[in-house]
Amino acid sequence: MMDAQTFWSQPRRLTPARFFDENVPDLPDILPQITAPRAVNVHVLGSGGGVWSLRLVAGRCEVVVGGVPDAICQITCQRSAFREIVGGSLRDRGLAVMAAIGRPGALPDLRRMPLEIHRLEAISHIDGSVAIEVEDRDMREVHRFVITFGSGAPDFDRATTTVRFDVDEWVGWAAQRRPPIGVLRGGKVRVSGDLALPVRALRALLGAHAE
Repeated sequence: MMDAQTFWSQPRRLTPARFFDENVPDLPDILPQITAPRAVNVHVLGSGGGVWSLRLVAGRCEVVVGGVPDAICQITCQRSAFREIVGGSLRDRGLAVMAAIGRPGALPDLRRMPLEIHRLEAISHIDGSVAIEVEDRDMREVHRFVITFGSGAPDFDRATTTVRFDVDEWVGWAAQRRPPIGVLRGGKVRVSGDLALPVRALRALLGAHAE
């Protein structure tokens, strides 16, 4: 079982295949203790990328190579963004979040996330996609992640709604435990396209906990 030191010290050169095939199944008990009805497909674009499906089974993450046809949603990113999440600047912001909430170096504990099976199912019936763009001004980079609801073919370059914010802002939001819809409506987030879509998706997924 992976410990906190290993979780926070993955090398930037770690390949997506090794991460999904070896690391994800070895995660400790930090995920919601539910069994999801369906999987989420993750698409990593670029050299060394691929597609993996992830499904929660009694709080453990079950990984299958290749996408499933009846996914809850699809998450798509470039290999460069994947690298920063696993072993780069976005990972380091995760460390900053844990320090800000008084748990420096600890594993993020997601077991109390208010996920319910019927809400996960509802997400798959939403039409459209949301692009989340995380801007790192220090490195002059923008990391883009596109969530396509349901099993439709993901389009990385076009999304129904685009949400952009500075990479350091979410450290403060997490420390303050701000609800996501409140964050969306704040002045530090730029939203373009269908402004109602991300609010509708958050309400479907989290219910009253979204606001």
